[in-house]
Amino acid sequence: MFRNFTLCSVWLAVPLAAMAQAHDPRVDALTTEVSQLKRTVADQEQRIAQLETAVKTLQAIANPLPERIPNPTPAWHSASNWNLIKPGMSAEQVIQILGPPTLDNTVTDTRTLSYQPSPNSATTLKGTVTLMDDRVIAMVPPAF
Repeated sequence: MFRNFTLCSVWLAVPLAAMAQAHDPRVDALTTEVSQLKRTVADQEQRIAQLETAVKTLQAIANPLPERIPNPTPAWHSASNWNLIKPGMSAEQVIQILGPPTLDNTVTDTRTLSYQPSPNSATTLKGTVTLMDDRVIAMVPPAF
């Protein structure tokens, strides 16, 4: 009986082994396609890395964006800006509104911020802000 069992086991194992060794051509095709796709992805990852490096290099070389073009008309040329100047304001507040003065003159405790055109300018606008102890005490706006 043991002999019959062994014979039956061998008889059943042979077809199973044969089936395991049989290759389905579709599996081979899919395996080949997966291998090709893996190579393609690896190649594309390498190319993307090279392109990113090239872009970073070019960005480092490229000139920075130009700074904002300053307003051709100074802030102190606007009557509405002069209307914002009030007694008690600090020099810093005045400069934030009117811009830097063309002349800054200090005598004792009194500081005068003068706003006048450059020598090559066609305008004749002139204005002053007088400060004492860093506070506005008087203002003479340009005659607009």
